[in-house]
Amino acid sequence: MSWDRNKPKARHLAAALFLSAATTAAAADVLVVRSAGPSAKMFPPGKALSEKAPITLKANDTLVVLDGRGTRTIRGPGTFAPGSAQARTQTAAVASAPTPLRRARIGAVRGTGTTQAAARPATLWHVDVSRSSNICLADKANVTLWRADATKPVTLTIAPAGRAAQKVQWAAGQPTLAWPEELPIADGTDYSLSWDGAAAPTKIRFKTLATKPAGLEDMASSLIVNNCNAQLDLLIETVKLPESDAPSG
Repeated sequence: MSWDRNKPKARHLAAALFLSAATTAAAADVLVVRSAGPSAKMFPPGKALSEKAPITLKANDTLVVLDGRGTRTIRGPGTFAPGSAQARTQTAAVASAPTPLRRARIGAVRGTGTTQAAARPATLWHVDVSRSSNICLADKANVTLWRADATKPVTLTIAPAGRAAQKVQWAAGQPTLAWPEELPIADGTDYSLSWDGAAAPTKIRFKTLATKPAGLEDMASSLIVNNCNAQLDLLIETVKLPESDAPSG
């Protein structure tokens, strides 16, 4: 699924959705997409950072930041400029690594040729049935389910809260499956997905985006605002650049 198929029905974005995240991201050079450690409260996901303004991290602090080139990890202790050469990495690997651009098609997942990468959904818009999460959509009429292991046929049961469940046959050799037309998606409704062999039902809730993100930062902002964590994790891993532990001095 791509943005061409997933055209938004609305052309403007509700102010409450992106007022604090997307707007600041557009004006900032770097966006925090993940944080952990003693200083995590100072760097919540969605926080905008100036590319050149130094930040100080303590021991065991970890920040994952995003700009139009991709994501990278900064680890404390030390003082860092989020967009500096030191924070990006001083090795030649960065110059030679493939990096996504703002104009790249956001929906596509960039493969790395490894077995682990092959187990990822083909796009951010495929719903990984193994991950409980909010799911951000651009069009509720075009939803594709995805599974990592397609070796066996399964009967997938989709149970919306307060409504009758639907059973769908998922054939062997088919990693993707269209959401059943008989079960229209309702924003804010909890859905339980289960099948034979699943350790526990997957819980998902759909969030329909009102407009197309303009780039990586806007895409990440929309996922953060809507708590679409499975897609955010996939985005972070897909556009990851080499890590750096080096402080900026």
